[in-house]
Amino acid sequence: MTRHTRDKAIANTGGRANPRMAPRAGYTLIEVCCVIAMMVLLAAVAVPSIMNRMGEGRIDASADIVRARLADARGMAIDLNKPVRFGFIPGTGKFQVAADDSGVWDQTSNTDTGDGKTEIRGELLQDIVFGTDMNSISGTDSPSQGSGWQTGCVFLPEGGARGPVNLDGTSSDDSRFYFGKLGISPLGVEVRGITGASRIYVAADEGQ
Repeated sequence: MTRHTRDKAIANTGGRANPRMAPRAGYTLIEVCCVIAMMVLLAAVAVPSIMNRMGEGRIDASADIVRARLADARGMAIDLNKPVRFGFIPGTGKFQVAADDSGVWDQTSNTDTGDGKTEIRGELLQDIVFGTDMNSISGTDSPSQGSGWQTGCVFLPEGGARGPVNLDGTSSDDSRFYFGKLGISPLGVEVRGITGASRIYVAADEGQ
């Protein structure tokens, strides 16, 4: 190519050299693979932590639900002047508050929330379940779902409470049950028989 021909070609492109001859900026395949590998590694570290935090948040929110419904049950016992039970179905988040002698304890298919005065029904947040012992929740296997209502505690009209009735007809003054998410240390619920006061605590912190 003569000098005249080259100058003419440059003039036809607005004074710029052929763009095909300019170097192109970009990333090599190795660089792209390294970035992807770093993103996968960060996700592998962060996702389990985020999921645990979300699970713990749902447990804390469920604790507020349990605390409120226990207070409702205690108040209902005083208003109705009869024992009122707080019960749950093990392995699920379903709970119910009603008079201890009510016929609703013979059925588990109720889906309404109750009238709020004589019956209250509800469910804990996603993946949060009840259990009669902490090992049934904190283990590696999903807890088996119960076939009927398990008594958590029974509030009495005078303000006290009692535990579930044993096979011999007796019952303990205090009662205890648990709720939580699979793989995370569950929370325990203790209701004192003399006062009817309840507390929610981290079961593992008390060596249970």
